[in-house]
Amino acid sequence: MDLLTILVAGVGLLVAALAAAWAAFSYTLRDPERTPPSESRVIVAPADGRVKYIKRIEEGTIVYSEKSGRRIPILESTKSVAVDDGYLIGIWMSFLVVHVQRVPVSGIVEKQEYHATGKFLDPHLQQGADYENERNVVVIRARDLPAPVIVVQIASIMVRRIVSYLKEHTQVQIGDRLGIIRMGSQVDIVIPDTGDMRLTVALGDRVTAGETIIARY
Repeated sequence: MDLLTILVAGVGLLVAALAAAWAAFSYTLRDPERTPPSESRVIVAPADGRVKYIKRIEEGTIVYSEKSGRRIPILESTKSVAVDDGYLIGIWMSFLVVHVQRVPVSGIVEKQEYHATGKFLDPHLQQGADYENERNVVVIRARDLPAPVIVVQIASIMVRRIVSYLKEHTQVQIGDRLGIIRMGSQVDIVIPDTGDMRLTVALGDRVTAGETIIARY
């Protein structure tokens, strides 16, 4: 095989690899319509992916997400958003799922906190925590829940690009578009405990944003 043939073959492989990468990236940017459940008093998954963990959390504690072996504080200041008794569910998004997030419950966007890479508001959270990940915290106050539902968009360290479609103090409906994270990453959700809250997903379950019911109350 002569040098020209090798070069042509190499260029062909490179073009094919780039085309495949672009196709995969374009696939993640799909934005299909979703139909939220018609029943009331439910919470739906905010993201497509698999349930990575389910944790019980207690009122007033610092809540940490876990991503790639790193501990990431979900809220930079416990004073900014009150955390009640409840559950933390992490949803891992592969490179091949839809990367548009959906609103998990109807209510008012009470607060939104965007945190760029490496920035902290509360120095007490720095001990033992990693904070290189860009993230956006969306706090939604539902009328019939004792505490807000909190959605955290967490970008990959290498792909830092989070877009939110929401504004503070606006009304949202379950299943509305919440935002998008470029490429593979993770979305966590904090669900308050109502006393009769019942989770309807387990570790490893595949969920669909805006459609899969993750809790009933």
